Amino acid sequence: MKKIYFIAILLVTIGCNSVEKGDLQNLNGYWEIHKVIQPDGNEIGFNINTIYDYYEIDHNYKGFYKKAYPQLDGTFIVDEYSEEIEITKDETILKIQFHSEFNDRELTIIEITKNKLILKNSEDKTYYYKRAEPINLLMHEE
Repeated sequence: MKKIYFIAILLVTIGCNSVEKGDLQNLNGYWEIHKVIQPDGNEIGFNINTIYDYYEIDHNYKGFYKKAYPQLDGTFIVDEYSEEIEITKDETILKIQFHSEFNDRELTIIEITKNKLILKNSEDKTYYYKRAEPINLLMHEE
């Protein structure tokens, strides 16, 4: 039984460390939260979002994070407040370090692709995001 438990933990650890620095350019852009899984396994779903997360990093893996508000015409209004971010590597784990005048925090990058982002905080909450698509509710017929 102990061997099975050890193998399961090993597989999860290996799977969680599959993010490469080359994948990080996928972080740039708008992200919409889809669900949060609490440490006890409870899931909180988000069907409609009025606030998106916006990330922008450069080739040095530094940049900023802001909140963005989708508009009816398919555009976004980006909040003036921003947090500086930096991607760091702790052994084999990539983390987003957030720095602001109010606090510092970090999130571990569990998975990142062009359309999917999974982050985990220090309280063991896991955040699932999908790439945000603009929705134009004011399309004009011509």
